[in-house]
Amino acid sequence: MSRMRAVAAGTALLALVCTGCSAASPAGPGRSPVAKKPASGTSAQPGHPAAWPQRLVWRETTNEYISAQAVNPGAGLAYALVSRASGPAGGPWVLESISLRTGSVHRGPAFPVGGLALASGYLWIYGVPSGGTQPVVSQLNPLTLARVRSVSLPKVPDAYAGLPMALATGPADSVWMGSFRTLLRVSAATGVALSRVQLPAALAISNLSVDPAFSRLYVAAARLVGSDGVEGAVVVEYDARSGQRLAMASGGIIRDSVAGAQLTAMPGGVWVSFRTGMLGLSILLRQRDLAVIAPTNPEAASLQPADGIFHWPMYSQTVYGGGALWLADQVGIVACIDPGSGTVRAMERLPQAQLASRLPATNPASHVVFAIETRGLVEFIPPRGCWS
Repeated sequence: MSRMRAVAAGTALLALVCTGCSAASPAGPGRSPVAKKPASGTSAQPGHPAAWPQRLVWRETTNEYISAQAVNPGAGLAYALVSRASGPAGGPWVLESISLRTGSVHRGPAFPVGGLALASGYLWIYGVPSGGTQPVVSQLNPLTLARVRSVSLPKVPDAYAGLPMALATGPADSVWMGSFRTLLRVSAATGVALSRVQLPAALAISNLSVDPAFSRLYVAAARLVGSDGVEGAVVVEYDARSGQRLAMASGGIIRDSVAGAQLTAMPGGVWVSFRTGMLGLSILLRQRDLAVIAPTNPEAASLQPADGIFHWPMYSQTVYGGGALWLADQVGIVACIDPGSGTVRAMERLPQAQLASRLPATNPASHVVFAIETRGLVEFIPPRGCWS
């Protein structure tokens, strides 16, 4: 497997969940907020009343590129890393914050990398610059966009410089960050390293997630193959404070992964989504031993047609909030799922023109789910039975 194959495989799922937002920025010249009146959602069955009302918060245009977006409902702000370079987007990426109420834009610094996360009360910009091997991690004030500090991680081997980095909120105002084979937990207040872990031999990080109780850190990894390749998936569970390894899942259906997986940690377990080629699979693993909870027969999840919760084409994006797992996928499904059993509580099917490609945040206080879809940033109002 060539380096290009390794890079493409390792980042395939992350790139595909941005389909519909990769060629547009959520705010900027020519863009304005839309009316506050909720628009009707579309029902999963034609002719039935809309089940999930929605409001278009802002409309995207196609004259800019974005690499990542995030939403901070408590502050009433959204964030985007925007490039105005002509041709294929490669940065530099300018950080923008956008008011959810007015649509006004505040532009911040530019960065050579395009990863963006909200964690432990701060914004984090991260990645390995194109053509480089030294990871860049910058901590910023989410209100002013001022830089707070930089955090150092080990250099990545040349052959694997294109593999993804990942960040997740840790316990006690800390942040877990991962690059290649290194996991580092740092204090958000001081930037001091609190815990450091090396992945087991021949594994490279693809994603991180910490459960809502901040007790478990889950790491999705891909196997290193040859001199520059990756394939398959492994999920490792750690104590979120100390970094002590607690469990590992390396067999069964996750071996069908092209390279690594995306994770969403929940109380009692972790939702694992991974590509098998043009299609993909999702499974729910139990916290204490990473055994499969759902689907009850995971091998059967790959049966055709690929149009459901556990078997899907191209991408599946998940987020946890308000006592539910929220999911959006390529066939237009937007669903709320019981986090303990994987049972669907309610589901909406969107038309092709409104496919939701990312779920950046939920706001349990107002019973709203944010989605990035083909028109821009949308607020969905799911049924009350979705929340617990």
